[in-house]
Amino acid sequence: MEPMDMSKSNNDRLMQKTGLLIVYAWVLLAVGFFVLTAWDPTYLNSSEDYVSILAIIGGPALLIITKIIETWNQEKQVEIQDYEAQATHIRSMDAIRVRHSADMERNPGVDAQSQAATDGIQDARMVMFEERLNETVAALVMVREEIDSSKSPHKPSKGKRGE
Repeated sequence: MEPMDMSKSNNDRLMQKTGLLIVYAWVLLAVGFFVLTAWDPTYLNSSEDYVSILAIIGGPALLIITKIIETWNQEKQVEIQDYEAQATHIRSMDAIRVRHSADMERNPGVDAQSQAATDGIQDARMVMFEERLNETVAALVMVREEIDSSKSPHKPSKGKRGE
């Protein structure tokens, strides 16, 4: 016994097993009747019995097999619709991928590290800007001190104004 194929649905297996059994039964009965009448022509006298047996088996079997085929057909139509939706999705993803590749070719200066802004690069930039800001503030403080120190010899003149 070989392992069951997981890609087959229950309807596939039902169609395969039930459909094949019913078809084989019909073929076996018809061939059996043909062989019996060829072997012994006296069976032609009871041909109505064989035809009624084939009809008795064939009537309900036909209803059952018709229902199985309808169910199987509906399942296959749903699979085809799923394939169409998947194909549409794949085509749209390919179009996005092509557009992205074209954008990346047009902007060759942009490398992967600068694109990954969420991977800590923003934090590093903030630290760098904070350092620059601190340096600028320190430079301003130094300029302010120089200005204040350059004004300090003129303080007596300020005092003269105050007199």
